[in-house]
Amino acid sequence: MKNTYCSNCNIELSHTETVCPLCGTRFEAESAENFGAYPSNVEQVPLTRRHVALKGLIVLLFPAFCCFAVDFMEHGFLTWVLYIWGAETCLFTYAFLPKLFARPKLSLCLAADCAVTTGYLFLIGLIDGSTAWVLPLGFPITLLAGFMAYSFIEILRIKKLSQLFKSAALICTAGFYAMAVQLVIGVFKDGALVVGWGLPVLLPSLFVSLMLFYIESDSELKERIRRAVSL
Repeated sequence: MKNTYCSNCNIELSHTETVCPLCGTRFEAESAENFGAYPSNVEQVPLTRRHVALKGLIVLLFPAFCCFAVDFMEHGFLTWVLYIWGAETCLFTYAFLPKLFARPKLSLCLAADCAVTTGYLFLIGLIDGSTAWVLPLGFPITLLAGFMAYSFIEILRIKKLSQLFKSAALICTAGFYAMAVQLVIGVFKDGALVVGWGLPVLLPSLFVSLMLFYIESDSELKERIRRAVSL
């Protein structure tokens, strides 16, 4: 027969006892038979943000050490494993570093992302034997990407804006980012502001954004489009 235990002091009872001889707790004989040594529902301890970051670090360290061992045994010194280490450092900074803080600030997180990305680009240039392109080309594009990410997140955080307004703002921001990247490339390559492929990207982005803004501002048109799509 299944053993029963007191729900208060957890001592083992006989199946006929309805009162605990140690603490005097009363319970029904039927419930005593159904009460086991362990609770039916085990409480799950929630993972904290730091635990998630620690687990992410452990997951990233395993391939890092494996790649180090393979690279060192093959060449006797570090070669391609440096690319792996740099990429994993970027991944940890992007995904897990903010989880080490209770309330991470978006601006500081993106600043860290830009810093580690620039460092990785410098490492790539150092391994390839040329770092002259990092500051005039890689660093500005990284800053532009950080600014675009900041703009995207801030736009999505605004609860008062509708989905169409948010979509229009995101598309417009992406178009200006493409144009800015082309200008940076033109200055680095030709020493002048070259429009190039940036304008064909920017103009359709502006057109789509204006179209979405107009649809959102015209409630009748938006309702007609909603009905047509639902059909």
